[in-house]
Amino acid sequence: MKYKLLSVNKVPFIETRNIGDYIQALAASQYYPQIDGFIDREELDEYEGEEAKVIMNGWYMHRPEHWPPTDRIRPLLVSFHICSAVKDFFTAERSLAWLKKHEPVGCRDKFTEELLGNCGIRTWFSACLTLTLGMKYHSDEKDDKTYIVDPIIPKERGVKDIRQLLYSIFHIYDICRLLKTTDLFIEEDRPGRLNRKYRRYINMSLYHRLYSKIVSRKVLMGSEYISQSNAYYNHGFTSDFGRLKEAERLVRLYSRAKLVITSRIHCALPCTGLETPVIFLKMANDIPESACRMGGILDFLNVVEIQKKGGAKPLFSLKGKLSAENHPENKTGWKPFAEDLKKRCCEFMKD
Repeated sequence: MKYKLLSVNKVPFIETRNIGDYIQALAASQYYPQIDGFIDREELDEYEGEEAKVIMNGWYMHRPEHWPPTDRIRPLLVSFHICSAVKDFFTAERSLAWLKKHEPVGCRDKFTEELLGNCGIRTWFSACLTLTLGMKYHSDEKDDKTYIVDPIIPKERGVKDIRQLLYSIFHIYDICRLLKTTDLFIEEDRPGRLNRKYRRYINMSLYHRLYSKIVSRKVLMGSEYISQSNAYYNHGFTSDFGRLKEAERLVRLYSRAKLVITSRIHCALPCTGLETPVIFLKMANDIPESACRMGGILDFLNVVEIQKKGGAKPLFSLKGKLSAENHPENKTGWKPFAEDLKKRCCEFMKD
């Protein structure tokens, strides 16, 4: 028997790569007796290697025509999410027959639980396997660092650009300083170097204007900025093992942080499991393909809702601005789910 993790490589129409996929793989790897390689999540029906046990947590999928997996994969279906855009592939007869064979299915979210449950598949809400990362990566030692990971910036155009330019005049020192420290606000699809620089400047001004209302200046200006979805994760690494190592590096950073602010669920949930103070940024009235991931998960997080017109609304009580010293305590309702996931994954590896 081999033991393999899921990778994500065969997505030809997407230039960026989400390291969150490898943070999910890292969570699964805690339970493996050894790692014998990777199986591409987007080509599960083409795997021809030796029979392999695979913890199949994660998001499914960009290429649903490659579902269901080959019989050479022996799966544990936990923390399983079906994107609403491809639900018809997963509720087709062939898919349901495969899922029935490997039920029950632990669903990462309420949408997936209801979708499969209505099709006669035995399911339960398992939450996300990254909530168990504290089993190996929890750190009692904390450093002085705070991290802001992929903050949401509602885009404004036209006459509002002029307002942002005027705003930036009064905050030009902060904006220029931030521009030197982070590349998060580059819009690669904008033609022309000058146009990209202009849009980046406007976006940074938007960012400063929005988040300075709810985040202390020390956190806004002194945090390390990280992007978990970036072309760098494509060209900067030569192997899936390299990306797994990078995911581990990030998790170790988060485990020692004083505060993390993020829009990425595979930063927010790992931080929750690591017991690192974390604030989750959620877009109000998000598109269905994104919103369908959140049912049940949001109950574990302290959420700030970002409005499309540029407002930020904390969904928790707080006096003053968010800082390393002033933030709500993490919720604890996730802990029974993490313990259940640990038990199921350990039992799966014993069989």
